[in-house]
Amino acid sequence: MSSEPETFKGIILKSTEYKEKDRLISVLTKDRGIVNICVKGVAGKNSRFAFASLPYSYCDFVVTLTHDFYYLKEGIVISGNTGIMDSLESMAVAGHISDCLRESVMQSDNAPACYELAIYSYYVLSNTPSYYLQAMCIFNWRLMWILGLASKASECVNAAGDMKLSSRSCEILDFIGENPVNKIFTIKLEPSDIEELRRFTLRYVSVQFEKDIPDPILRLNLPVIRRKDAADET
Repeated sequence: MSSEPETFKGIILKSTEYKEKDRLISVLTKDRGIVNICVKGVAGKNSRFAFASLPYSYCDFVVTLTHDFYYLKEGIVISGNTGIMDSLESMAVAGHISDCLRESVMQSDNAPACYELAIYSYYVLSNTPSYYLQAMCIFNWRLMWILGLASKASECVNAAGDMKLSSRSCEILDFIGENPVNKIFTIKLEPSDIEELRRFTLRYVSVQFEKDIPDPILRLNLPVIRRKDAADET
């Protein structure tokens, strides 16, 4: 027997096939953590639930609980974050963010903070796809702070093995950890900052999760394009 309908907002982290025409979506919510919802008939022609096939959307959901399983009854997209799909790199980073959240949030007390971080991260990737590396570095470190796995950067360096951090990078990481989420994505980073933080934060997340967290951009195996001015100098 179904329960009374429940309504909540959430971000679709992953959408996978479930049976012939259904989908199972993992949704990050503010108060419930990650909720798995079955979407019936989403693959059918003209399904009103077609939006559930697209990850990274911020949506309103109306669900019912049947035999300890949520089923979607109604839904509407608040923000589709469709700009993410305009860039392979942004898509790769968005997938990395989803994987890290699904690895760590579940039903934890940290869900509200992770939910806020996810909203800003996907918004930035959608509206400024070229920001993908900076967004990844900021997300990685802020997530570690939220989960209680990081503090002052100078105290965390040893946890990343033999990697070293410049004093500037330590200051940047401390800024990311200590300031409101709506402020940290406005920070201006130089290419050299991003490369150092990219390597360090990915390594640090791997150590804390006790599993390999590959660089999502390197996994794309995209060809290296040399700048024309650099080629002319050789």
